[in-house]
Amino acid sequence: MIDTHCHLDLLRKEDLEETLRDHSFEYLITIGYDRKTIKNALRLSEEYPQVFCAVGFHPHEADKVKDEDLIWLKDIATAHPKVRAIGEMGLDFYKNYSDRKKQEEVFRKQIAIARALGLPIVVHSRDAEEDTLRVLKEEKAYEVGGVMHCFTGSYEFMRACVDLGFYISYSGIITYPNAGALREVVRRTPTARVLIETDAPFLAPQPVRGKPNKPPYIRYTAEVMAQLIPNCSPEDVDRTTSQNAKLLFNLTTDEKKETITYVINNKLYINLTNKCNLHCTFCQRERERNFMVKGYWVWVSRDPTVEEVIREMGDPKRYDEIVFCGYGEPTIRFSVLKDIAKWVKDQGGKVRVDTNGLMFTFLPKERLKELKGLVDVWSVSLNAQDKDTYNRVCRPTQEDAFERVLDFIKTAIKEGFEVIATAVDYPGVDMKKTEELAKSLGAKYRGRMYEVVG
Repeated sequence: MIDTHCHLDLLRKEDLEETLRDHSFEYLITIGYDRKTIKNALRLSEEYPQVFCAVGFHPHEADKVKDEDLIWLKDIATAHPKVRAIGEMGLDFYKNYSDRKKQEEVFRKQIAIARALGLPIVVHSRDAEEDTLRVLKEEKAYEVGGVMHCFTGSYEFMRACVDLGFYISYSGIITYPNAGALREVVRRTPTARVLIETDAPFLAPQPVRGKPNKPPYIRYTAEVMAQLIPNCSPEDVDRTTSQNAKLLFNLTTDEKKETITYVINNKLYINLTNKCNLHCTFCQRERERNFMVKGYWVWVSRDPTVEEVIREMGDPKRYDEIVFCGYGEPTIRFSVLKDIAKWVKDQGGKVRVDTNGLMFTFLPKERLKELKGLVDVWSVSLNAQDKDTYNRVCRPTQEDAFERVLDFIKTAIKEGFEVIATAVDYPGVDMKKTEELAKSLGAKYRGRMYEVVG
């Protein structure tokens, strides 16, 4: 686990000692927000290998910040290799401890420092969504990116920040009873952009609310986050947020290790190929060349063999199901899929294939029968309520692709397979009409959230 925002120097002595002994933390990012705490953050990062730091001036401090303070900040950030971000900085119009114009001035100057040093920024924004976005855009903060710390804002604000290249970090606030609206934002946050933090010693999660917070309490937030993110366990939250943090803060990482099989929420996924005959507008591979799925780099330099997949898989009965699913279309490797599925079924496992439903564009329809008794469930990407929407969203190379998907769904049901038609709530897709279409074909239906991958 990585706590991406805590104030180690403000912890009680016993809580600090407990945290530093806790081997479940791979890294801790401690935050300095004024001259005193910046010095403390630097000291702690020098003393402990797992501690890195971010340094900056909090908006509450803005009235006290002088130009010489900013020069000093830039000098120490340049000199200390364990400084991985500038901040926290930003705007706080809730408490207004500093003049709003002064807050904005100091915010802008710190973004300039981050851009000069090539470091991401840690942003504090409270009751200041519109002004925060304006400053980030005007100061070209998207050139370095960063994190919206302790996010409590609206869905629209989250979406705008993600579009600027920022990560969204959630704290124990998401566990509070009155945080229902915020939990809905968590559900819809792109998995490739979500982080977790404690802000210790502040904002203790609900089960320990009223006590001084400490990094080990992050597990309470992770448990709630796992309930909110589809198809997720606390272990998946740990892996996903940790790899995202490593990318943001440039920490040691193996996130681009090629992945043939990967486990999410006790399901084992098989990445058979990177090849795909669609170019969906909502797909991360098309938009960002980002192949990260909940902490796994789902990409291979060559297609794996049957033997390689089986060797990695082990006993398939350990998992709730074996799912053929990656950033490519598994039915393109029909023979390999068939051989592996047969082995899984022989061992007593359950098989699901996630497909775009275009198998009949390159194989005769009769070949589907060969998978009877080997594939338990087909999850078919329907993705639209009509042909025009499908062509715009999925960008197929063949004109009759939508009709082919419908034919695949109907044929698979006729052959006795369980079929789940799915759709992503991408702009322009009418999810209700798509569900009605799926059910009219005799399929079950599952809607998926845009950018909540895995």
